[in-house]
Amino acid sequence: MKILLVHPQMSFCGGAEIVVIQLALELKKLGQDVSILSLSASDEIKNRCAGIPFLLPSRCEAFILHHKNFMSSLIGFLRQVIQLAVLIKKHMNEFEIIHMHNFPATWACALAGVRDAVWMCNEPPDSWNSLSRSPLHALLNSVGAYMDGYLVRRTAKRICCADRINADRIEKRYRHRVDIVPYGIDFDFFSRPPVDKQGILHKYGLSGRFVITQVGTVTAQKNQMESIKALFSVKKVLPHACLVFAGPENQNYRRELDLFIEAHDLKDSVVFLGPLASEDVAALYHISHIALFPVKTQGGWLAPFEALCAGTPIIVSKTMGAADLVKSFDLGIATIDYAAAVMEIYQNRQSYAEKTDVARAWVRKNLTWENFAKENLRIFTEVCQNKKGVV
Repeated sequence: MKILLVHPQMSFCGGAEIVVIQLALELKKLGQDVSILSLSASDEIKNRCAGIPFLLPSRCEAFILHHKNFMSSLIGFLRQVIQLAVLIKKHMNEFEIIHMHNFPATWACALAGVRDAVWMCNEPPDSWNSLSRSPLHALLNSVGAYMDGYLVRRTAKRICCADRINADRIEKRYRHRVDIVPYGIDFDFFSRPPVDKQGILHKYGLSGRFVITQVGTVTAQKNQMESIKALFSVKKVLPHACLVFAGPENQNYRRELDLFIEAHDLKDSVVFLGPLASEDVAALYHISHIALFPVKTQGGWLAPFEALCAGTPIIVSKTMGAADLVKSFDLGIATIDYAAAVMEIYQNRQSYAEKTDVARAWVRKNLTWENFAKENLRIFTEVCQNKKGVV
């Protein structure tokens, strides 16, 4: 089967990009003819996808996610949709299945004339929800939501997501059946301990500290402010606690965090490492005592389970998609009271070490990229059969 994975940007290796990479590699192992279409692709990602063709524009452009004002954001968004649609239209007839990933791939595929596509929806897009509450922005919000629903129903034959929380959101928004297909986790990679833990602690200035880590892009959706507030609360009884952030940063949000950190005298207890290579992320989990993810609704699904592979207890928000599995299989703590959860783990370290070992084994058995690819391939096959009129 000829399969095209469509992802708007592959300029850095975040969670959504890892899903595309691993799916492409596993589908190739299963004997499928897979290509990736995107407006950009980093050398790191191309190297990880050795043997997978990339369909890119003649001039690659990594679009900026966050602009200074609404109008520049809107113009950048429209340019991205149009360029992606042109590229899709150029190649779409070469493939039997179009597999759409992050927004605005759905809009671009619809505008290119794609029908009977499969959409891997990491979460329903809420790009317009950050607009101010002016009448103009409220109107644009309503128009954007209406267009999103129309374009998705026009182009998506099947919609998949990784958990029941997001499935409920998707079904409500799009009035469309959803297949739940949990992602995989590279257990062997994240479970492998670093050679020199003490050296890493020394490198980051964390020796002798109780290390709480949050991995993910520093944005309002990932909600690092709640992690900092939790740290401020627990510092009263855990003066040696510290908080480590790893991931690309939205500078406006980072300034908000810095103001809070300075106002509450936390500068010596919060470390921003910026984007890290996957090997360094894995090592960071192994030197951490807790991995904390107070994510609102968008993104961050893979990170808690990667932390579990390293044997690190996890705390997640009740609103993020990963909370579905965390609660269902008792893999960690799902809460909105992050400070209390940190203290619960600290005061019962042995008990949570044992619980995390059980959770780690569950991830190893159940969340594999092979399972993820096989389930997607089953859905692709059903879509192809329906197009050909095979029952």
